[in-house]
Amino acid sequence: MLPCMSAYHIAFLPFPAFGHINTTLPVVAELVRRGHRVTFATNSRFASLVAGTGATVLEYESWLASRELPEEMDADYMAHEPVRSIDEAIATVPVYEAGFGDDVPDVLLYDVSTFAAGRVLARKWRRPGIELFATFASNEHYSLTRQVGELYAGQIDPEHPALYDFFVKQGRLLKEHGLEDVTLEEFNAPADDANIVFLPRRFQPAEETFGNGFAFVGACIGERGERAPWDPPANGRPLLLVATGSFSFGYQREFLRTCVEAAADTGWHVVVSAGPLADSDDFADVPDNVELHRWVPQLEVLERADAFVSHAGMNSVMEAMYFGTPVVAVPHTPEQRLIAARLQELGLGAHLPRGEVTGERLYEAVNRVSGDADTRARVRSLGEAMRAAGGPVAAADYVETIAARGMAGRDS
Repeated sequence: MLPCMSAYHIAFLPFPAFGHINTTLPVVAELVRRGHRVTFATNSRFASLVAGTGATVLEYESWLASRELPEEMDADYMAHEPVRSIDEAIATVPVYEAGFGDDVPDVLLYDVSTFAAGRVLARKWRRPGIELFATFASNEHYSLTRQVGELYAGQIDPEHPALYDFFVKQGRLLKEHGLEDVTLEEFNAPADDANIVFLPRRFQPAEETFGNGFAFVGACIGERGERAPWDPPANGRPLLLVATGSFSFGYQREFLRTCVEAAADTGWHVVVSAGPLADSDDFADVPDNVELHRWVPQLEVLERADAFVSHAGMNSVMEAMYFGTPVVAVPHTPEQRLIAARLQELGLGAHLPRGEVTGERLYEAVNRVSGDADTRARVRSLGEAMRAAGGPVAAADYVETIAARGMAGRDS
């Protein structure tokens, strides 16, 4: 930890969703512990969790976070996704400005979903910005956006109206805030000068191309204010966690039913985090070796689990790696497909496409990744690399460095 010579006012503006929020909270708690003042913008769903870190909550409602996601994300939906992020920025920049008033922060942290608002405010306030990557980072050599686009190769018309709309609205956003001198090329750079990546470097594709402007701090694990009750089983069976993330999709009903029904013929003790489906009639007959919950304390279960069946959200995958738990990834979104492919490429688990899932194939994959000594060794090694990366302490050190640099620039 660097000596804290000055207390800073630090603004966090992450997208209000569990995968974006959970990884930042331990960093916020560490910064508050060091005596810094943190203002954290989020919606009502996460306000109490944020307040538990000691940060000041700037509460707002995000229409982007509250929208209903489609069951399938087709090419037309993906073409409109950048426009939605700009619409969110147009709506939230005035809210942030009103919330901070004259109390301008010394440094702003924002993620890839809120970059437009973050970059506008950083430039308008002449403050340093730090981009947060809770997924694969991007630079001039590797772009997550391009990788997702390749999944839709030939399906999105280069002259799609949404693409024009995106740049028109971006130009309008910059003009409204007196930033006409900022080019669209500069504004859409794949990363900022300072970036925090919540991955171990070796999990990042093209990791050798990412220089000193990227702090790979690994998973940031810490206490979570809201904990669902759970008692570890004492039956001696290997433990499997099944979870499909915090967003609800129609496919989950049949998928989770497959996981539950097929578990009866296995030697596993299966813990299923099913959300609202846990209370549905679809699970009237649950085998004795299956626990069905609305929510579980995921970190506590992963710490004891022998395998994890996951939707391949990056935060969940990194938590599994941190605790040495191999993953069977059954992805749903385009980004999750890329994460699942990376897991399999590095020998850290298995990628099972959703359309190929049967009870037999699922548990065969679970048995394979949990029973293979080489897979377990690679997962443990990655977990050790994450601990060595420094987590919240390293992230807080980096924030202090960037804030100090910005302060020195203003004083010179």
